Amino acid sequence: MRSRGPRNRMYAMKDGTPRVERYRRKRKGKSPLVLNLAPMIDVTFLLLIFFSVTTTFRKAEGFLAAKLPRDAGRPVVAMPITPIIVRIEPADVGFGGYQLRVDHFVNAPATAGELVAFLRDIHEQPGFSNETPVVLAATPDVAWDHVVACWNAALRANCKNISFGRQ
Repeated sequence: MRSRGPRNRMYAMKDGTPRVERYRRKRKGKSPLVLNLAPMIDVTFLLLIFFSVTTTFRKAEGFLAAKLPRDAGRPVVAMPITPIIVRIEPADVGFGGYQLRVDHFVNAPATAGELVAFLRDIHEQPGFSNETPVVLAATPDVAWDHVVACWNAALRANCKNISFGRQ
């Protein structure tokens, strides 16, 4: 059996030293090397088709589908920017009396008993609710009993966000 390695030919030189000469293949004709690209293009398209068919497309994480309500023809009412401010001041006439003023409203109640109905009427108006903040702003010379009476009136009117303020 012949070896497939390079073939060598040995012969002796004139002085007697051995010399090894390798055979070289000589190409017949100087034709350029041609690379056949058709099989490589076929394999590329087969891989492209394979990956496009086997890929599963998932929804991106972190994005939620939002189903917003459609406009049902109801008028859009903006929520009030400022809270309902009830100012408690000493009365001009009499001793120990008080008077109420409500900012941005003309028909202010006179007593804490009238304040309950007044606040309930405001809650029924568009843009107001029982979550609308109510601020009781009393001057320093008003008796604490009158301030507490207005606080209780706001509670009876089902106000959920009541706070004290300054004038």
